[in-house]
Amino acid sequence: MGGTRRGLWLGVALALLAGLGVYLVSTSQKGAFDAEQWKAQRGSTARQNPRVGMVVELQEKHLRKGMSREEVQKLLGEPDQRRNTSEVYELGASPFGPSYEYFVIDYDGAGKVTQFRVTRS
Repeated sequence: MGGTRRGLWLGVALALLAGLGVYLVSTSQKGAFDAEQWKAQRGSTARQNPRVGMVVELQEKHLRKGMSREEVQKLLGEPDQRRNTSEVYELGASPFGPSYEYFVIDYDGAGKVTQFRVTRS
């Protein structure tokens, strides 16, 4: 029974440490949004893309639902990919594992932003 409790506490401690690690990495990724630097990364194959550090400020201060596709492209430049009604900007390797991250912007039929988000593959 004592071994089971010890294992449980070890699991809880490891989960807390992992959560703290994710928090520290995500908060250290924050940076000021720079439209010219963002645009300069189009087509970049760099694993450490500076766009990833700009996403928080981009979402909080520069993008909004209802913006036109033209307004977004003026701000971010041409997307790296187009998928149906979405435009995709590559962010590079994920700091949380062996995946790749993308910033996806969805548009309605009138070309207005309906949502934006970070996805991983």
